[in-house]
Amino acid sequence: MRSLLARVTVIVFATTVVIIVGLMLVINYQVSENFSSYLIMSGMHGMMNHGNMAVMMGTPERHFILSLRHSLLVAAVMMLVIGGVVSYYLARSIAFPVIDLNRAVNDVTAGNLDAAVTIKGQDEVGQLAAAFNAMTAKLKSSTVLRQRFLAGIAHELRTPLTILKANLEGIGDGVIAPDQEQIHSLTEEVDRLTKLVGELRDLSLLEAGQSNPEYIEIDLLVTLRQVIQKSGPLAAAKNLVLTFQFDESMPVIWGDMAMLQQMVYNLIMNAIRYTAAGSIRVTAERDGTEIMIRVIDTGIGIGVDDIEHIFDYFYRVDPARGKQSGGTGLGLALVKQMALAHGGQVYATSTPGQGSTFTLRLPLNVHQKPIVSP
Repeated sequence: MRSLLARVTVIVFATTVVIIVGLMLVINYQVSENFSSYLIMSGMHGMMNHGNMAVMMGTPERHFILSLRHSLLVAAVMMLVIGGVVSYYLARSIAFPVIDLNRAVNDVTAGNLDAAVTIKGQDEVGQLAAAFNAMTAKLKSSTVLRQRFLAGIAHELRTPLTILKANLEGIGDGVIAPDQEQIHSLTEEVDRLTKLVGELRDLSLLEAGQSNPEYIEIDLLVTLRQVIQKSGPLAAAKNLVLTFQFDESMPVIWGDMAMLQQMVYNLIMNAIRYTAAGSIRVTAERDGTEIMIRVIDTGIGIGVDDIEHIFDYFYRVDPARGKQSGGTGLGLALVKQMALAHGGQVYATSTPGQGSTFTLRLPLNVHQKPIVSP
C-alpha cells in the first residue's frame, strides 16, 4: 500500500483488532473459570467433570454460558466497528496534513512559490505547517530580491556603459571632440561604474561573512563630527540645515572605524537626497549596553508599503529622484549588512510628507569579536 492514509488506517485498526480479540478471550476464559468455580462451590462438583464442563452442566448453565459468549461476540463486533471508524479518522488526522504538505512541496518544486499549507492546530503537525509557510514566504521574498538585484545590476550598468560607448564612438568618428570637458564626463561615468562594482563586492563579502569588522576603540563623538563635517557642504548645497545633538557622557565604543563612518555617511546622504527643504538632525545617545545613532530628516517620508523594502538592493522610494542624485541604490543595503556584522541593527520609521527617522543600534562592547589594535 502506497497510500499513507491506508497504511496508517490498517496499522491502527489491526492494533485495535488484536487488543479487542485478546480482551474478549481473556474475559471469556476468566468468566468460564469463575463460573466453574462457582458451580463447584455450590455442591455440583460430583455432577460434572471439571475438564468437560459444557457436557456435564445443566440446561440453565449452558444457556448462561451461550448467552454470555453471544454478548461478548456482539460487543466485540460493535467495538471493532467503532475501532474501524476511529482508526480511519485518527489516521486521517495524521495523514491528511502530511498529504497536504506533500502537495505543497510538489507545488513549490514546480515553481509555485505561493503554495501554502493550512494550519489546523498548534501541535507538532501545525508547527510543521507554519514552518513550511514561513519557509516558502522567505523563499519567495529571496526570489523577488534576486530578480530585483539582477534587474538593478543590469539597469545600473547599462546607463554608464551606453554613455561610454556612444561618446567613444563619437570620438572615434570625429563627431565629438576629445576635449577636457568630454574626458571629465567619461571619467565620471567610469567612477560611477567603479563605485557600483565596489559596493557590490562589499555587499557580497559582508553577506558571505568574509568581511569582518576590524575592531578598535572609537571616540564616537569625534567620528560623527568628522562625518557631519564631510556631509555639510552637500547639505548646504540644497539649503538644508545639518545639526548634531549628542550625549556628553557618550563612552568610547568598539567598532570598525571605516564601517561606522560609512554607515552614518550613507544614512546622511540618503536623508539629503530625499529632503527638498528643511533640516537633517543627527543624534547619538547611550541606551543600556547599546548606542543609538539617529538621522532625522524632514523629507518626503516613506510609505507603509515601501518601508519594509528600503534596505533591499536597488530599492528607491522615488526612483527618479534617486537617479538624479547619483545614488546606486545600494547605500542602505550596505548600512544593514555592516550593522549586522557589528551585531547591531538598523531600522526606519516614517510619516509620508513629514520625514523619516533612521536608527542605527550598535553594541558598546563586542569583545567576543576579534579585536584589532589601532
